Amino acid sequence: MTPQLPATSLPLKWWAHGQTPRERTSVKPAWADLTEHAVTTLLPERPPVGDWCVEFAGVFRSFVRAACRDAVPEDLAGADVDALRRGFAAQLDQHLLKLSVRTLVLELHRARNAGALEGETPEERFSDFVRRQSTPAGLVRLFGEYPVLARLVAQACLYAAEAHAEMLTRFSADAAALPASVADGELGTLVEVTGGIGDSHARGRAVKLLRFSSGARVVYKPRPLILHERFSDVVERLNKRLPGLELRTADALPRDGYGWLRFVEHRPCADIADVDRFYRRQGILLALLHALDATDVHYENIIASGDQPVLIDIETLFQPSPPDQPDGDPAAAMLARSVQRTLLLPQLFAGEHGAVDISGLAGRGGKLPTDRVDWADPGTDRMRLVRVPGELSGGNNLPRLDGRDVTPAEHSAALLAGFRLGYDALSTARDELAEHLRRCADDPIRVLIRPTNFYFRLLDETTHPDLLRDAADRDRAFDLLEEDSAGEEKLLRLVPHERADLWAGDVPMFTSNPGSTSLLDSRGDSVEGVVDRPSLDTVLAKVADMDPLDQRDQEWLISATLAISTATAGHHGGGETVETAVPNQAPDAERLLITACGIADHIVANAFSDERRSNWLGIELVDDRYWTVLPMGAGLGEGYCGVALFLAQLAELTGIARYRDLAAYAITPLPGLFATLRADRELAATAGCGGLLGLGGVAYTIARLSTLVGLPAGDLIEQAVDLMPDAGPGTPSGFTTGLAGGVASMRSVYVQTGLDSALARADRYTEQLLDRGRPQETGFARGSAGVDWVLRAHDRTGEEPSEKADDRTESTTGWCDGLAGAALGLAAHLPDPVHAVELDRTIKRLADGAPLKDLSLCHGESGVSEVLCVLAENGHTGAAAAVRRRTGHLLAAVDQRGARCGTPGAVSAPGLLSGLAGIGYGLLRLGFGDRVPSALLLRPDRPHPAATIVPPANRV
Repeated sequence: MTPQLPATSLPLKWWAHGQTPRERTSVKPAWADLTEHAVTTLLPERPPVGDWCVEFAGVFRSFVRAACRDAVPEDLAGADVDALRRGFAAQLDQHLLKLSVRTLVLELHRARNAGALEGETPEERFSDFVRRQSTPAGLVRLFGEYPVLARLVAQACLYAAEAHAEMLTRFSADAAALPASVADGELGTLVEVTGGIGDSHARGRAVKLLRFSSGARVVYKPRPLILHERFSDVVERLNKRLPGLELRTADALPRDGYGWLRFVEHRPCADIADVDRFYRRQGILLALLHALDATDVHYENIIASGDQPVLIDIETLFQPSPPDQPDGDPAAAMLARSVQRTLLLPQLFAGEHGAVDISGLAGRGGKLPTDRVDWADPGTDRMRLVRVPGELSGGNNLPRLDGRDVTPAEHSAALLAGFRLGYDALSTARDELAEHLRRCADDPIRVLIRPTNFYFRLLDETTHPDLLRDAADRDRAFDLLEEDSAGEEKLLRLVPHERADLWAGDVPMFTSNPGSTSLLDSRGDSVEGVVDRPSLDTVLAKVADMDPLDQRDQEWLISATLAISTATAGHHGGGETVETAVPNQAPDAERLLITACGIADHIVANAFSDERRSNWLGIELVDDRYWTVLPMGAGLGEGYCGVALFLAQLAELTGIARYRDLAAYAITPLPGLFATLRADRELAATAGCGGLLGLGGVAYTIARLSTLVGLPAGDLIEQAVDLMPDAGPGTPSGFTTGLAGGVASMRSVYVQTGLDSALARADRYTEQLLDRGRPQETGFARGSAGVDWVLRAHDRTGEEPSEKADDRTESTTGWCDGLAGAALGLAAHLPDPVHAVELDRTIKRLADGAPLKDLSLCHGESGVSEVLCVLAENGHTGAAAAVRRRTGHLLAAVDQRGARCGTPGAVSAPGLLSGLAGIGYGLLRLGFGDRVPSALLLRPDRPHPAATIVPPANRV
């Protein structure tokens, strides 16, 4: 805190507190000179204008006036100087307001509470505060207490004026060349410059849009356009191989260190054929950007101009690849270098307020997942800060037809066709392409280190008044850069350079060359040891490796991403039936085994492996709200444990080594995972005790694989049981994620291993489950049916179920929350005659029902067959007949339509619950029920001699 200042002047070296300890010298900084000049400049009072933003920003109008004089020269030819100054001043006003508004509102409250404001209304008192604050005495008081604010305001004015004047000087030099290169016809007078202030790099420099009296518009880029030229050359070469689908790029006028681009108009499509061509071209563009290791192609960087998707920002080609992790996941490594990296494909960024898609293909605006600052009662002396969900305005990236944006999911076939064309053309011309790319070795590229939004939020949140009294306090807030680096030495090397940019009010920026591993910061200083390999080498290797296998993987990712981009939470296809498929072969065991092997071969072919482990990409529902493509986690239901269990069971039946070996290889990360969970028990609690989507299923898998593939799992299974978390009030009761699944998995582990700790854990979960009321949901996966099934060996099962399922259960068929799962819940109450009658009725409905289009184990045909199979094993004759009938239809469906998964768009995925592993395991259950226990119900296989009980999962 600085000492009390005189009323009309700033004391000697007042600016010291505006500098960090590293910066403090005896030399007065330029921003302090501007501040001292501004606070002594007397300006005529300005009457209230009725806009609180304009009034508040007026506090600093002496700063803005000085900046305007330097930003727009009086003798600027071919320009409306007055209009340009007004526009520059308005933009600078809003930027200074963002820097100061929190502090001004705090001072407004202090003045109000002190009774120092005059006026009859809150609005009049607000205007009085602005008037007092705008005087030299008011500014002296403000900057005396908040010298860091003086620095931010003055510095912003200096840098904005310097960058604006530089741009106008360059315009004067190039004005004669612009019409022939990036505009059509004469430009006329320059009347407006917009954009850039507050979203800048390298001391206020930013992209700007110039508008002329003729109506023409031209884009100014304050960075070299060499890479834009190279990209345009590649596109021209590619176009020769794709007649009729030529891509367009923006015309450019490159200059030394900067350049000019033609403004690309957002235009609608004329007809549906235009939309189809647009998405074919978008697919070609995706293939090219993937090959060139591009990233950050978000919705603001693509303009839909009729049937052409035009990329307007080409700085982020040749992005250095993330380094390989010593214990990394090969599936995660593939995803990090895939088409998804471009950010052109739909991607959701989720948070507490929802999710938003900012991708180049699908970004349409909407609610941001994070809060933004807003103001309640603005323009009054009651004005105060509030936080509200952020809003993202839409862009011009989507094609429009008949006044409607047309999304990529509506034209996925065209997009995929375009990708294939582009991929084939690039791989066919790989030698020619590689030769051209080598010419880019010394071209400047921008290297993205952290998300730009991270820097924006850091700049915004550090305008809090408590951080503006002494620069040391604000500098400590930037320690978040070190925290975000998470101990990564390479990122830590960049932090001093990022701090310098943030103190300049800029978004930190690093550049490099494709042929180099050195980075340059915004001041041109070199940073070594961050990039391991020249990005040009990586791109050339990627182009050389383009082959049908990689193309297949990329196309799967495109299909999956488009399918989930419009998917709602919940099950997909579980209630849809199809016309009865006529069985073309008897459902004998051999036929079932052959079909399961075909599914397994598909899973094997899609595994990503390295010398340490194997894994797959899966489609998962995150937080029960959003579908996403992710490397598979450890879980049984949707993780690699479920896939390994299917492969291991198939290996046991067939003796085929590749299935057994891959199953064992897939679970090699478990010891490392267990070590992580032991070190962080809260993480284990988050994983939960559930049977299919929790640690219970992982323990069950280890116990099963110890028998199936001879896994020496004694110590590993003990670790798994020890990690089973204690239940708390927030622990669900259900089977997949909660206590019921914990009971079933631990009893099954006990039967297979004789491990007393597993039995003790099961008993503890059982007592906690019995102490609770029945879940309100009636389904098996999360509701009362699953709880009843698990507890049926006890004298009581809680409250009696209703005789009829609820409406949701009546409307669906699957195991998880439909009729099939309800049947298991009813079976838990046998031999009660009421429930026996209802069970018979339910089984008949299942037997008579049409086959489901979805074949998955969770909510599809395999799950229905599994339930009927379990009931048949327990002596229900109606179920046994139904199993035979539905098995034939299941086989016919796989033969005729393939193994349709329960994912959005039925995209093929490997998981046990909704994917291929579950369909394959279901086939093994139907053909070899005496050797293949129900994984869906966590049943054990061969009992251990030390086990002395029969778990509830084996009794009705």
